[in-house]
Amino acid sequence: MPLFTRRLTPVSPRRAGGVLALCSRDPVLFLPLAQQLERWRHWGSGDVVVLGRPAAPDAAAWSTGSLIVMGLAPRPELGLPGAGRVGAQALAEHARPRLTRNGSILGSPEDVSLLWERLEAAGMRYREARWNQPVLIAPSPPGGLAAQAVARRPSLDWAARGTRRARPEEEPLVLPASVAMFTEEVGYDPISSGGSYARHVSWLVGEGRSYVLLDDGQGRPARPGGPARVAFKVDVGGIWHAPDGAVAQLTGVWTRPDLRGRGVGSAALAAAVDAVRQEHVGPDGGVSLYVNDFNAPAQALYHSLGFTQHGAFATVML
Repeated sequence: MPLFTRRLTPVSPRRAGGVLALCSRDPVLFLPLAQQLERWRHWGSGDVVVLGRPAAPDAAAWSTGSLIVMGLAPRPELGLPGAGRVGAQALAEHARPRLTRNGSILGSPEDVSLLWERLEAAGMRYREARWNQPVLIAPSPPGGLAAQAVARRPSLDWAARGTRRARPEEEPLVLPASVAMFTEEVGYDPISSGGSYARHVSWLVGEGRSYVLLDDGQGRPARPGGPARVAFKVDVGGIWHAPDGAVAQLTGVWTRPDLRGRGVGSAALAAAVDAVRQEHVGPDGGVSLYVNDFNAPAQALYHSLGFTQHGAFATVML
């Protein structure tokens, strides 16, 4: 066994308390890791690993076909010393044989860079790397974010009022929109890789974590019994009831191309944020998302609603 791996310890579900305590240092940025631990009550040996003592780790990772890493680089403002280059090497040796084609590596830009330097030296190559993905937090104005958005553009009241949880019988409408979003964002059709993506979409809908706005296909409210298409969708990709309050992370934000630039997505997203607070994390809960730094239209939309930055992620796509 290489010397470097001696500091890396697999953690079982019954010993995950230290990892969750690490995540509570910054619930918004560490939400992806905490979400995995909370969602999957059972996992295999080595799927969750820590660097340092399991009860109080310096860093931790979810390591399967993809990797979520938190804490490798120092975070003095959080009292985290970081696991350093030795820890990064240990995690790279552990993760390399597990990472799969179309997998990804997610974490802070500093954490991912520290790890990728070693994976690249071992011969790995990426399909695309997105080194700066600002993490944004939604505001919580009196009366709700949707009311604020509609006050600026009253003609979009229909979009705000129509945004709601997707119903199970609407899954045949949601899946094509989700596939279109994923293909546009990631660069390949997720259905081509098997049935896991469709199952994930079904799980989101079944858990009440997929929000949609339906229209008649022409930018008008869908009528009962009439034609309906997904005009806008967003998913609650992560939820964690952290010790100091619940947090949620939105993913899969998508507006149908023919409706972009008309404010529909802005009103619908504002309504979705309000709904996520009401139905998942409470009125004081944090609602965040992350966006690619090169996606200027999306960033403009979020900033127009008053989202503010709270750190950043980086994603390496394999």
